[in-house]
Amino acid sequence: MRNFKNLFITGVSAAVAVIGFSGCESWGHRHDGRTAGREVDDRKITAEVREKLKEEPVFKFSDVDVRTFNGVVQLSGFVNTDEQKRRAAEVAQDTPQVAEVVNSISLKPQIPTTPTGRPYPYQPPPPSPPPQP
Repeated sequence: MRNFKNLFITGVSAAVAVIGFSGCESWGHRHDGRTAGREVDDRKITAEVREKLKEEPVFKFSDVDVRTFNGVVQLSGFVNTDEQKRRAAEVAQDTPQVAEVVNSISLKPQIPTTPTGRPYPYQPPPPSPPPQP
């Protein structure tokens, strides 16, 4: 009975070791296809583009998001004018190591405002007249 117990414990230990070591093989692989160095470079590019947009003297790009994958920078978010959208793409393209810029920035919807800059209050349409008999 003692031999069976030792054999069982040895077999279970071996099975756990095989399963554990075979699972380790997948730890080094990335699912998105980038190497660790490329991922570090992409993070650096993203940080540099964000910093340049933040330091831009004319426009403020607080509503613009920056993402990078394999050197391709994607800009998304909202700006007020087409000129701001164009300038954000120029700033990104002028960053070292940027291969391409995908400009997915949208223009903010224009809301009519009062002379003080506040939006006009909602005015419901006038009621329709009662039907004539």
